[in-house]
Amino acid sequence: MKSWTTPSGYTLTRILFGRCNVYHISNGHTCLLVDTGIKADGKKLIERLRLLGKPDFVIMTHTHFDHTGNAGLLKEQFSPQFIVHESEKACLESGDSPIPKGNMGWTRFLYKLGPHRVPHWFHVQGVKADIVFEDHLDISHLGFNARLIHTPGHSCGSACLIVDDQIVIAGDALGGMPGAVFPPWGDDARGIVLSWQKLLSSGCQTFHPAHGFVIERARLEREFIKRNSQSPSPLTII
Repeated sequence: MKSWTTPSGYTLTRILFGRCNVYHISNGHTCLLVDTGIKADGKKLIERLRLLGKPDFVIMTHTHFDHTGNAGLLKEQFSPQFIVHESEKACLESGDSPIPKGNMGWTRFLYKLGPHRVPHWFHVQGVKADIVFEDHLDISHLGFNARLIHTPGHSCGSACLIVDDQIVIAGDALGGMPGAVFPPWGDDARGIVLSWQKLLSSGCQTFHPAHGFVIERARLEREFIKRNSQSPSPLTII
């Protein structure tokens, strides 16, 4: 596990790392968990949560199986409230996991092989969505200087958590491969870049993806500029 201290003094811990990074945030009284990881990591996740503090709320950056694999287990063990974007509420509750299209040659090839034709392979245990939101959700009432914003592109309901206007827990909005910033999987490549505009306009400096290591702002800016140069309708950071 690796931990950071936010400007407000919250403890941010990458509680799982690998197939899907899972983040635990504590203000000393309330604990948040961002994503739940793959089912195979369930036992490890529960053991580490018993050490760090049980989650009061679980934020889903989106509902692909590698992020929701332990949602049912967490509900049984700790009874947290689950937060998800309204467009993916049905998937969280049913346990369905739509497979995203590819953004790169090799991922487009894999998608064409047909994983989307066997959705039961990626089904997980569903849980009730306790809190849903549309464009954004301020969670200051939970004791955190933080907010969720809708960042579609990887999936229709993808969301990122902004903490202290400095740190982004980004889900699959970026990263995904060693040395890469642009995610290899996603339903809307242009939508991903539009969501980057939102994230960069927040002024945040570090971005914690669900796959891979922390990405610094300068690196995301370079990739944003590169992607914009290839577009007939370039974007600006507001």
